[in-house]
Amino acid sequence: MGRYILQRLLATIPVLFGVSLVIFGLLRLIPGDPVVIMIGAENATAEEILRLRHVLGLDRSLPVQYLKFLGRLVTGDLGTSLSSDEPVRQLIAERLPATIELALAAVVVALAIAIPVGVISAVRKYSLLDTAGTVAAMLGISMPNFWLGVMLIFLFALRLGWLPASGRGEPVLSGLWMLLTSGNPAGLITAVVHLILPAVTLGSALAAVVTRLTRSSMLEVIGQDYIRTARAKGLQGSRVVVRHALRNALIPVVTVIGLDLGALLGGAVITETIFAWPGIGRLAIRSIVQRDFPVVQGVVLMIAVVRIAANLAVDVIYALIDPRIRYA
Repeated sequence: MGRYILQRLLATIPVLFGVSLVIFGLLRLIPGDPVVIMIGAENATAEEILRLRHVLGLDRSLPVQYLKFLGRLVTGDLGTSLSSDEPVRQLIAERLPATIELALAAVVVALAIAIPVGVISAVRKYSLLDTAGTVAAMLGISMPNFWLGVMLIFLFALRLGWLPASGRGEPVLSGLWMLLTSGNPAGLITAVVHLILPAVTLGSALAAVVTRLTRSSMLEVIGQDYIRTARAKGLQGSRVVVRHALRNALIPVVTVIGLDLGALLGGAVITETIFAWPGIGRLAIRSIVQRDFPVVQGVVLMIAVVRIAANLAVDVIYALIDPRIRYA
């Protein structure tokens, strides 16, 4: 297993090189000059534009700019923001915890809905519960999350007033720490109420996919001979489903969750914009508008690294769930 993980880590080097090359080239194709945006189109003079472009190194050829970017990247330096003059690494580090918190909350919401519904739909195939679960899953897949987010804000924040419409409260870990150390639940409650609507919005599509996948996987597993043998031995139905069937049915579910974790970070761009969530999604949108190339490059590379790490984690979890899987 250790050798396999090392091989996968080495294989990420050319992948990251390709990602950096593609994103560097695509960003230079976007119309608009970051120097003119920084100075202001109405105040910009030709001399000021040339001077600032030279200071930022944007007057050099694209290969030279890319090689300088790669040189900094090897040392872990993602460059400096063109708009705020702050290190990109610092900007991402400040906002990444909020995005990770939102993505993990979305996964929790998706699993809390999808696993029970998928299992019940499979066990009670073609029943009313199965039909309701199928309809709910189709709705979850069909609804765009920007529309769902706006509808949730309208219903639960504006009409009912139950939940805040935007912003992030206390970080969940800080609220949990406050609860454990002082017994005060206020911070944790604030964190959770701010997290519910964005997490439901981001996790709804994943919940729908996992529900359908859990149902189909469970139907395949509960038709196997060893399940019939377990029932013939007199084991209780719930024990057969949970202990013998669900564990094997979760293997494709783990794959989807692992692959979608990176997608959730990318998909959080829209959700964070709708709910004014201070994560890397809003940072990426603002940077694209301002043509802040170093920040956009840093955010995309970070998301690529997370997706690669998630894929590797999925392969490792495979071996833990299914003892038949062994890596050379």
